[in-house]
Amino acid sequence: MEITYSNKKLEKILTSERQIKKKYTKFYSKVILRMSELRAANNLGDISPSPPPRRHKLTSQNHCWGVDVSKNFRLIIQAREPFDPNNLNTVTRISILSIEDYH
Repeated sequence: MEITYSNKKLEKILTSERQIKKKYTKFYSKVILRMSELRAANNLGDISPSPPPRRHKLTSQNHCWGVDVSKNFRLIIQAREPFDPNNLNTVTRISILSIEDYH
């Protein structure tokens, strides 16, 4: 899957295991695992909706999904064009928006 990032700072962090460990100390191993899963996936349909990683649609944001990283934190991803909104197997390009606790 082709992955882009919402900004350069996030890209710098999420493309370096050292930076991930520094920024997300308490759950860095799960961030590394989720990033590996996203890189290995051919499309968004390859990411399981069952825990872990529990991919789920976010109703508050257009074409966005959350992927569990820890009990409270989620990796927020957005599908990039072109894709069929009714078929996640067509989502081959994503943008990582953030890692946040949106509860």
